[in-house]
Amino acid sequence: MNRLIIKRRNSSAVLAALCVAVSIAFAGAVMAAKPVESATAASSSIPEVEQPAIPAHNFNITQFGAVGDGKTLNTSAIAAALSACTKAGGGEITVPSGTFLTGHIVLASNMNLHLDSGATLLLSDDDNAYRNARGINGNCITAVDCHDLAITGEGSIDGNGVRWWTKARKIKGTSEATAAESHRPYLVELTGCTRLLVQGVTFTNSPSFHLVPKSCTNVTIDNVHFKAPSDAPNTDGLDASGWHFRISRCVFDVGDDCIAIKASGKPEGKILSCEDFMIADCTFKHGHGLSIGGQTPGGLRHLVVQHCTFDGTDAGIRMKASRGSGGLVEDLSYDDLVMKNVKVPIYITSYYSKAPPDPATDPAQPVTETTPIWRNIRISNLTSTESPEAGRILGLKEMPVQDIVFQNVHISAKTGMKVIHAKGIRFEKSSIDAADGPAVISASAEITGLEKGRPNRPGP
Repeated sequence: MNRLIIKRRNSSAVLAALCVAVSIAFAGAVMAAKPVESATAASSSIPEVEQPAIPAHNFNITQFGAVGDGKTLNTSAIAAALSACTKAGGGEITVPSGTFLTGHIVLASNMNLHLDSGATLLLSDDDNAYRNARGINGNCITAVDCHDLAITGEGSIDGNGVRWWTKARKIKGTSEATAAESHRPYLVELTGCTRLLVQGVTFTNSPSFHLVPKSCTNVTIDNVHFKAPSDAPNTDGLDASGWHFRISRCVFDVGDDCIAIKASGKPEGKILSCEDFMIADCTFKHGHGLSIGGQTPGGLRHLVVQHCTFDGTDAGIRMKASRGSGGLVEDLSYDDLVMKNVKVPIYITSYYSKAPPDPATDPAQPVTETTPIWRNIRISNLTSTESPEAGRILGLKEMPVQDIVFQNVHISAKTGMKVIHAKGIRFEKSSIDAADGPAVISASAEITGLEKGRPNRPGP
């Protein structure tokens, strides 16, 4: 049987193509995208992502008593396979064809959780399956401070989330929302891991977020599908934070953020919580789009997005934070994006989650370490059609959105783009066609170069 087990770092032909050739192309894109000298110097070299080294041992969970009938609880059998793998120094945990019901799974270093074609890990929806000693829900599949870790194959990990979603809708905003229920389990949370590969698998129906690589380093996420009903609450596809991420060929069709880069808390000794992200050849369907935030106090620098399509998402490019939960976000490049029927193709806001009735008249407040900063952003070769509105760029009086270049960007929408408290907004060979009203509705904004569309109208 074919297995994607990395025995020597950076030696697989597939991953070399993904992480070396793509890195070179993306590095050039980032260098070309910098509007200021400091950003150019900072991003002149994008390091290659290191791959996991997994020993060749194999542990099939059925050899430890697991039964793939969708009814038998296999938590103990899977734990026995994981323990044997760890004692052997690592290897592959194979989930064969079948539906294997399980509770909490804890992964370890030097390990590849491999799901064969036709294999499903079905997570239990029992109230007590993930509850810890404090009476609070934990997460379904976890790993902490591991190295050389992989989740691969053509199978699925199913969070069995229907009961969780139903209960969440019922108790939202009521006294029944206890500490135990306020956290619905994430499907997979990997914290502080190094050399992480997720490839080929499908994550579906999570009780809450699907895949959360948190404060991880050297991460490759390739050809992964994320699926949940469009009305399933808080079912983010991929919530990522850390350093040196490569995300490619993924499909997102979920009930909340498709991708959310979580620039939240800063780990000790780190300048920023997120740096060096590359996203390419991904498809965004239902969901809230490609997001940064909604909290950014940890900071993000160096994001390149290329060759992606958006169809029916609530937002396309989305950046969100608010006073008190913001931080530095800079050096972003988006290129070759196609959007159709996206509610807001470009959405940058320092008023998450609710803007005042008239942001243009919102008084300035003191600048602090948690003031949202959005700057040095290049958006090129983007086409968006059939949108209700062209976009929103909402900065603060004390901290305008700064230095956004639109190059060969063409948006057609019912209404134009609202730009409030922004400076250095430049359109080059770009157009906004608004069916109703002006192309741009602006206040306290410096905007130049819009060639096509109705004239800009000053004022809110």
